[in-house]
Amino acid sequence: MALMTHNGLRGTRLTALLLTSVVASPLIAITLWSIGRTVKEVSDPCIAWGQSTPFHAIIGPHDPCRERGGSAGSKAGAALLAALVPGGVLAAAILAVVGAASSRPRLMLVASVAMLLETPVVFTIAPLTLIAGLSFLFLARWVPPNSPQVKQPG
Repeated sequence: MALMTHNGLRGTRLTALLLTSVVASPLIAITLWSIGRTVKEVSDPCIAWGQSTPFHAIIGPHDPCRERGGSAGSKAGAALLAALVPGGVLAAAILAVVGAASSRPRLMLVASVAMLLETPVVFTIAPLTLIAGLSFLFLARWVPPNSPQVKQPG
């Protein structure tokens, strides 16, 4: 009987991990893409930062930039925004997967709350973060807590 309970518990844990991973995967992919794009823009020498007015650029035949761009924001502001918004979603998604993998429902609850708090600021992926946050909340209730191992005499 203990073997059946152990196998049932293991199956529940694996199912919860699989479902959490399926929900978190698109968010992890989107946030990694977004952070990578921001890093590329911040390191691009052809983008002028802190432009409050339109500017005129002349691109010569030997200019390393094929086109010039500008942003009213600062590099530090772009990096901070990338760390807080997509970085927060990434952290919440990873936290949920770790919580499911280690059978820690409280960790999944923290991930769920963090994901739901990110929902108002992510704009275009807000429906996805809302669904993920609610899914993590549901799955946190479904994940069995990690029980301490009892050593067998032997």
